[in-house]
Amino acid sequence: MAVKDYLRERFFPHMWCPGCGHGTILNSLIRAIEQLGLDKNQLVMTSGIGCSARISGYVDFHSLHTLHGRALAFATGVKLSKP
Repeated sequence: MAVKDYLRERFFPHMWCPGCGHGTILNSLIRAIEQLGLDKNQLVMTSGIGCSARISGYVDFHSLHTLHGRALAFATGVKLSKP
């Protein structure tokens, strides 16, 4: 798959402030997923609150935008229910 296949391109340009590193983090994450050849139908991203949590809105795979401080608990639940 190409990098663009992992992104929701209709949501770009992103909402982060100029000079913010979150766009770079998103780019690095997507490139790593693409290089590993991971199937986007087998991926789940969990996120909490704040600017970094908005990354889940830009990825085109399953994502959960969770309550403050609960992202790891949700991720654990996902792993336990669908290992």
